[in-house]
Amino acid sequence: MKETQKAKILVVGTGVLGGDVLDFLAQSGQPYEIVIGARDPQKTELRVNLARYTALNLGHSPTIRIVALDLQNVAATAEEISRLGPNIIFNATTLHSWWVITQLPQVAFQALDRARGGVWTPMHTVLIRKLMQAVRLSGTNSVVVNASYPDVVNAALAAEGLAPTVGIGNIANAVPGLRLAAADMLGVHPRLIDVRFFAHHYLSYRMPSTGSTDGAPYHLTVICDGEIVPEEEVDHETLFKLVAGKFRRIKGLAGQSVTASSATAMLRALADGDDKVVHAPGPLGLVGGYPVHVSPNGIRIALPDGLTLHEAVAINRNCQRFDGIESVGADGTVHFTPETSGILREEMGYDHSCMPLADCEEIAGELASKFVSYAKKFGHGQMSAA
Repeated sequence: MKETQKAKILVVGTGVLGGDVLDFLAQSGQPYEIVIGARDPQKTELRVNLARYTALNLGHSPTIRIVALDLQNVAATAEEISRLGPNIIFNATTLHSWWVITQLPQVAFQALDRARGGVWTPMHTVLIRKLMQAVRLSGTNSVVVNASYPDVVNAALAAEGLAPTVGIGNIANAVPGLRLAAADMLGVHPRLIDVRFFAHHYLSYRMPSTGSTDGAPYHLTVICDGEIVPEEEVDHETLFKLVAGKFRRIKGLAGQSVTASSATAMLRALADGDDKVVHAPGPLGLVGGYPVHVSPNGIRIALPDGLTLHEAVAINRNCQRFDGIESVGADGTVHFTPETSGILREEMGYDHSCMPLADCEEIAGELASKFVSYAKKFGHGQMSAA
């Protein structure tokens, strides 16, 4: 988008993440036209008014409106998207938010958490797949930004020609900690530090908590005032321990603003026509996370000297196994590692070693049902999977 144009941003889903992103956009001071797509417009009006209140307190009066949108109805969604003609669509929907299992008693959470994040791929795939089908049917050229496990889902959907343009969060959430820790080690202001970080969801989630990669592969280039810093000057082991130590942050739902701010950074770069590097998962249908160069001409992977795109993708393919994903096939089938499949078979009686795209909705329904039954065993009978 050129700066003289008014970007129209369609936000689909105003739960925890979508609501926070709405707030950031409303408080940006930019002349965006923000459209909220919701199944229940009347209920959503309450959340939108909260965004209006907080923005007005800060001196902003954003343009926000709500349209009825049910992703389960692909044809109607396509018609609405065609009518709206949004420049950017932000998907903040899923059938199973990442934080749901954290609400279980600790023993149950820890048992399921051993399977890592990849096992919930079917739940994250269904709605964004329907949204992408609607976007293609609408005939619009909207840029689609996906928040629903883009490290894997975007790559799977690429097999059907339905890959969202880019994702948000995950690798981007680890970058501020890396910059702060590197600045501390080099004795400079964080604004002088930039990084080029390549890693899958698993590492970007675990490293800031444990201070270790746990053996997962990655690539990291640290840049200070435009110059690449030799690794011996910023030892990675020390750097990661600083991220998880001195620069450790609040995690969980209370720390959701980091994901929301990383999403907003991507949305604003796209909407404002910026020429900058923003980290993101799932760009251009690739597995894992990358630094992405955003410009008015589109997006591309920001590769540092000495690293090829083939090598960057290989790092992420190897790293995804730590998240429970064996591979994403050329046909879009997501194959889970035997360890991941075994844990859910043992804990919940859910027995799937892979997820063919065509079966994602059926498999997600079974997974949701098994999870609800599992939660009831631990006294959480009112818990749903969404």
